[in-house]
Amino acid sequence: MLAQQAALLGERFPAVLRTVFQRYDGPEAGHDDLVSQALHLDQLELMDEGQLQERVALARLLQHVLQQAEASLSELHSYVSALLGLPRVCPQRNPLRPDSYVTALQQVMTAMNVPTRVRAMWLHHMAPALGLALDQAYQAWSDQLRRQNVRRAGFTVIRTPETTPAVKPTQPGRAQRAVWTPQYRQTVLTLDKLRRLMAGELDAPADDAQSAYARQFRNEFESGPGAAARATLATLDTSFQTTVPAALDALQDMQQLNAVVQRMQQRPAAPVGRADGRSLAEAVRDDLSSAATSMSQVLSLEVVSQMVANLAQDARLLAPVRKIIERLEPALLRLVIIDPRFFIDRMHPARQLLQEISQRGLAFAVEDDPEFRDFLLSLQRHVSPLSVLNIESVQPFEVALKQFLQDWDDPKVRTRLSSQIHSAAVVLGEAEARNLRAEQMVEKLRALPDMGRVPQEVADFVVGPWVQVMAQAELKDMSRSDDPGDYKMLVNDLLWSAQPTLTRKDVSRLTKLVPRLLSRLREGLNLIGYPSTQTSVFFDVLMQLHHQAFRPAAQAESQAVAQGVEEDRWGGHDHWVAPFEAKASGFMAFPDGQAQASPQPIVVESAPDALPVALTLGAWIELELKGHWQRLQLSWISPHGTMFLFISARGKTQSMTQRFFDRLVAEGRLRVVSDQMSMVEGALDAVVHTALRNSIDSGG
Repeated sequence: MLAQQAALLGERFPAVLRTVFQRYDGPEAGHDDLVSQALHLDQLELMDEGQLQERVALARLLQHVLQQAEASLSELHSYVSALLGLPRVCPQRNPLRPDSYVTALQQVMTAMNVPTRVRAMWLHHMAPALGLALDQAYQAWSDQLRRQNVRRAGFTVIRTPETTPAVKPTQPGRAQRAVWTPQYRQTVLTLDKLRRLMAGELDAPADDAQSAYARQFRNEFESGPGAAARATLATLDTSFQTTVPAALDALQDMQQLNAVVQRMQQRPAAPVGRADGRSLAEAVRDDLSSAATSMSQVLSLEVVSQMVANLAQDARLLAPVRKIIERLEPALLRLVIIDPRFFIDRMHPARQLLQEISQRGLAFAVEDDPEFRDFLLSLQRHVSPLSVLNIESVQPFEVALKQFLQDWDDPKVRTRLSSQIHSAAVVLGEAEARNLRAEQMVEKLRALPDMGRVPQEVADFVVGPWVQVMAQAELKDMSRSDDPGDYKMLVNDLLWSAQPTLTRKDVSRLTKLVPRLLSRLREGLNLIGYPSTQTSVFFDVLMQLHHQAFRPAAQAESQAVAQGVEEDRWGGHDHWVAPFEAKASGFMAFPDGQAQASPQPIVVESAPDALPVALTLGAWIELELKGHWQRLQLSWISPHGTMFLFISARGKTQSMTQRFFDRLVAEGRLRVVSDQMSMVEGALDAVVHTALRNSIDSGG
């Protein structure tokens, strides 16, 4: 089939590749093709076997090409970044990266309606040829650019707090039993098995009734090591069944809740350790895996083990919080054996509990924070006891979640914070709308002939504060007038009055104009809450220009040269925000005169092909304020994405523009802690990444 389609593939490939290249045009460029998308756990259930094979084949092809062309590609990145005018190497802006070629190849094959499995086979055989061809092309292009004296861009690295690391093949302290060797784990955790686990298709069909009864009888009455674990596993009957605890209805009021807690505490606890030095989690994991009767059970244990390891090794959480999560592993291992909804239901109580612990834990940067001590005490009181319970249903997690939220989810506090965020968002939204409207007016103002004839400080005032006045008047005007308040018309009078060569010829007009001009200017500036001190400074400058109309030209010119006025006092604002708007939102702004100096583009690189962080709602940052680092969560993004609003655990708001955000990152005063809404989903996605890597390495 490949031989039959080769000519058509070759004919269509260049046009598709050109389309892929065009997607890199612009600073926010990128593409959302299959080869570039991150794979998430909840997507696996929706994929069929062919799609999964293609995904693995694409990843394997890309890995092969990157390995073969690594050195030549790195050199080409530096040249292409220089050609794009970037001061630093930005690999994701290079349209010639291998991702483009693999994406184009996949798109051409898909458009030809070639079966998925055939595409996967083709990709496998094309890998060596594509890797060799790109390596040679990259070397040739770099040599050509070097001969043309293109100066290479340099690399820059901006360090951010440590993110979730991949789980190591062998955990420290874990007993080296055959079932947990790296080789065995690699065969257990593959993308295909993980997909079948999510879809409930992993295990073979159930035995007939007689065999099932015999197995259950043996598990329940057979004595010897592991019998209790086998009895628990037998309830699953080798297939996933949705567990709906009958006690859910009994948790509706606090009186019954306390009764449930009391019964939980009276249950016999599991042993906290073993004589062989294994931890409780290792002992439980090994016992359950030895007693497992199906691949789904073994894989469930492996997924939970790696998920907990990802969270427990994540340095963004303080050590005591990570320790609490680590202690939860035995309870989670027991739970997933009897209730596999944990993997597919984001609202599962156990998953919600992990989510609350990890996300709320991100609010704290230091252990000596008084609120952190209260947070940790609540975890120890409500969550830690789960580690020694014999988990028979999801009920203990429901109880722990409810009690924990009662401590940390006060409706009054939540309402107050929500109202605070809403109020700040309203004023920032109005400021953004005003600034965007002002930007549209600036070009027309700069085109006025008189703008080039007035002193710089007057021109800056017109395109600075005064354009804000005109924009505000338009936004507040309900009559849709072309010039509400006649503030645009006032510009002509202001520019004329600031030219002594003209006013000297018509002093009477100036004398009549000045009182009305100053009154209207003050009225307009009050409309946007412009500071009176800055208003007075500009009026002093303007009055000096007016006084020159009453002096001889030579004397006026020498005085004007001697004065010297600070440049850019009012112009070049980075989204100007009124004082009352700044107070309501904790707005952070550039000092006067610094807004013009644009920061260099930010390249966040922890690996050769790392992508810049894109902030999403719920992201956590660390911000240096007055010499101290504080954790803040992104609570609002303006409609046009020009402003961010953050809030701390104590309810303090800080807002800034995108441009100011970039400046703080470049200066090392701001770093992104987490750009995910859920650390739990991130930990599970890391398991998917491990499964994909295992599939690439093992050929599964």
